Amino acid sequence: MHRHIVLVGLVALLAWAAPARAQESHFMPRRPAGDGMLLPLMLRSAELTPDQQAKVREVIAAHRATTRAIVQQLHQAQADLADKLFAPGALQEADLAAQLQQIGQLRAQLLQASARVALEVRTLLTPEQLAKAAQVKDRMRTLESEMRQLLQPARP
Repeated sequence: MHRHIVLVGLVALLAWAAPARAQESHFMPRRPAGDGMLLPLMLRSAELTPDQQAKVREVIAAHRATTRAIVQQLHQAQADLADKLFAPGALQEADLAAQLQQIGQLRAQLLQASARVALEVRTLLTPEQLAKAAQVKDRMRTLESEMRQLLQPARP
């Protein structure tokens, strides 16, 4: 019984860490559904001109090396955590503190880098394009909320 609880706990911890194993998309590291996808959403819904598209590619290219380095460090930190979790011997929560702190810091760095890119791209949009992107964002939030409600178990 105790082993079963430990195994469930480990699976939950790994599932929690898995979303941060970001794969780089064309625009920025992927995140779970939600506000982490705002830049790709903004770009798709804004109907960029060819000139804007070229400028966006320049912005993204300028940040790509930094973002890639953070993602690689995050992958390694998560792999180190998994190795520690599945190594033989006793393990306490305190034994994981350094890895968890490093993963948290890397996620924060990745979020900051993504925000920098989004802010730079945002300056390239016209007020009309920004308004259209905001409408699509609001609609996506509404749809996500509706999906969550549909997937919730019925209450007696």
